[in-house]
This record gives sequence, structure tokens and C-alpha cells, in this order.
Amino acid sequence: MKEYMIVCDLDGTLLNASSELTNTTIDYLKQIKLQGHKIVIATGRPYRGCLHYYQALDLDTPLITDNGGSIVNPSDPNFKKITLTIPKRIVDKLFIFAEPFTRTAFYSVDNGLYVYKPTDRLNWLYHENEDTFFVDGPFTNRDNPEPSGMMYIIDVNHKSAFESFVLNDCEGVLTFRDWGSDSKNAIFEVYQKRTSKGEAIEFVRQYYGFEPNQVIAFGDGMNDLDMLQVAYHGVAMVNGHDEVKNAANAISHKPNTEDGVIDYLKTYLK
Repeated sequence: MKEYMIVCDLDGTLLNASSELTNTTIDYLKQIKLQGHKIVIATGRPYRGCLHYYQALDLDTPLITDNGGSIVNPSDPNFKKITLTIPKRIVDKLFIFAEPFTRTAFYSVDNGLYVYKPTDRLNWLYHENEDTFFVDGPFTNRDNPEPSGMMYIIDVNHKSAFESFVLNDCEGVLTFRDWGSDSKNAIFEVYQKRTSKGEAIEFVRQYYGFEPNQVIAFGDGMNDLDMLQVAYHGVAMVNGHDEVKNAANAISHKPNTEDGVIDYLKTYLK
């Protein structure tokens, strides 16, 4: 039987509407792991926001977090963690520019959650757990570590200026993902240009010695686009973004709310 490296995004892909792994998903992935397949999580969540899923699946593979900004293996203390961070001088430069029109901003490093102007409305994005420590204050605090990425929610009237500054005044280091806006706020994910789920899964593929045609990847969002394009067989979730579905090799028959990844694999791996 041909063995595959099976890469799965979490939210909107492997997790259901309650952000849970169903028993069907857990049991099936454990079963095919025993058959020799490698299951890899690749998520935009920080490490602390996905470790419990990794543990529930009894994985022993590298864990890709922060949209490819970090690769670590919780099961192997000898695995050298790979982290792509934004230099502190660039973090400070952007914060000083954006602070007058920033509604709130935050980033994560390990178990630390660094927040400027915290708000309860964003608790679902903070991914706090019992080990999370909270640091409230400006990103220019000299003791703050360098992040892999940052979330900014700004006054929508300054959207164009913010985009221009990120692209043109940050030493060519940064880019952004526009999460949308309304009449008051614009939401941005800011990250290193080199940050990529696609690059991360290529590293893991080579680490295990898989051929390119042994890689299957599942995703639903724009942050999964490059991963699905790099994978030999990229599968967009039927509930996913239209642009992602247009770029994928295939589309799942069922959504994430109906164990769509598992449904697809049961047919593909026959």
C-alpha cells in the first residue's frame, strides 16, 4: 500500500463547527497512522491553541503552527524548532505608525499572549489555556519577544495607509492578509513574507523523505492556498473559500461539519 503524508488544516477543515475533533476523525486518523501514513497538522493557530488536538490524535510528527511561521515536534525533544519571526525593530516601527488608529492588536509566542487594548470580543482568537500568560501593553515594550505574525484591528478610515506602510515602509520584510472590514474596523494579519504553510510542508516532506506525489493536503481558507498548490494533491473543503476551491486539485464531498476530510480519505486511500 502506498503511504502518504496527509496534511490537515484545523479550523474549517479537520475541526467541526464547535472546534472539536469528532470521534470519527480521531479513530480514523489513528487507524491510518498505524498503516504507515504520516498525519501532519498545519494551522494558523499558535502552538498552545492546537497542542491538545495533536495529543488527542497521538501524533508524533512535526507540528506546523502560525501559518508556517513555526515548526516544532512535541514528541521529539531532539527535533530543532524552526521559527520565522519578525525582527523587533520592524514590530516596533509598525506599532508606532499604527498605534494612533489601532483598536486592538495581539500576537502569541509560545504560551505568551501579548495584547494591546485587549477586548473580550476577541477571546475566541486568543486561544488561551491554563498555561497562557497575558501581557498587556504596547508592542514596543523592550522585553517583548519577536512574533511570527501579528493581528491588527484598526480604524477602517486608515486601511489604505496601513496597507501601504506594511508593504512599503517595513524594509520589505512584511506582507498582510486582509480578514475583512465593516463600517468601523478593518482586520489584518501581518506576517513575514517568507511565512508559508507551503514551505513548511515541503520541509516536513523532505524531512521524512516522501516523494512529492505522496503528499495530500486539506484546507479551506486563503491561508491554505499556497499549501494546496504545493501539495501534489490539494483538497479544498466544500465549505471553503471560492478562490481556494478554484486552485485545488479536488473538493471534498462533505464539509468540515460532517467529517469531510475523513469521508474524502476513505475513498482516496482505497
